[in-house]
Amino acid sequence: MSDRNKAFLAILFGSLFGGAVTTVIKVGLVEIPPLTFSFLRFFIASIVLLPIVFKNKNVSVKKIKNLLPFTLFATLNVILFILGIRFTTATIGQLLYAGVPFLTGVITFLVFGDRLSSKKILGIVVGFIGVAIVVLLPIIEQNKQFSGNLVGNLLIVIGVISWSLYMVFSKKLSKEHSPFVINSAFIFITTFILFPFFIFEFIRDSKWLSQLSLSGIISLSYVSIFGTILNYLLNQYTIKHAGSVFASTSFYLLPIFAFLAAFVFLGERLTSGLFIGGVLALFGIFLTTRK
Repeated sequence: MSDRNKAFLAILFGSLFGGAVTTVIKVGLVEIPPLTFSFLRFFIASIVLLPIVFKNKNVSVKKIKNLLPFTLFATLNVILFILGIRFTTATIGQLLYAGVPFLTGVITFLVFGDRLSSKKILGIVVGFIGVAIVVLLPIIEQNKQFSGNLVGNLLIVIGVISWSLYMVFSKKLSKEHSPFVINSAFIFITTFILFPFFIFEFIRDSKWLSQLSLSGIISLSYVSIFGTILNYLLNQYTIKHAGSVFASTSFYLLPIFAFLAAFVFLGERLTSGLFIGGVLALFGIFLTTRK
């Protein structure tokens, strides 16, 4: 199997894990405050990774420190998403993040001078249209209000730019570091930076700890292992073997898998837009693999 095909499978599985995260987080946030949940997500992931890191000679404190400036882009995205999604709607959040492939392509050209082929540009456009159909059609069909807070939208836009920058620089870093090293640095550094936010929120609200149920524990465990370690690792693998732009198209699949997860676990209704948009998103991703 070629590297491109492996990368495509990595995107599918990564999006499967990442798409379900949205639904699973909803379950966890019923009991756990958002900043606390985010810190624990990365803290648990760090604990799971530590034994592997100690046995892996390629991971060192020096390498993690060297990756700090680039990793801050990813950590900033995590924080801005947490803050932004509290002020705006999940729908707008999904649409804004669907702009990551376009931004990644633009930044790649501006920073490294890499031009996108006409097929890749078409793939980005088709994929975005697919996401728009998946996200917006249910709102139109149900006559729901499509609105969001300006501050929340701006926070998420900055987060989208920050994550796009991280993906672009990850391609350069992948020439010197393995996907595991880059991903480990991101998780450890993010855990450290989120710690003050956790302390602040825990001082204000610690009642959740005594009320934590099995569903909250399962939610946190899933997001930590599948939605953080595996999802981000597969993302880095795709960047290394197929490039940042192709890896960024995973954002076209996330809403699709999120709706499918909501259907399986929450009993939410599937819409015709999911199938139409899903086909367009997959076709868009396919086009980005063409030269």
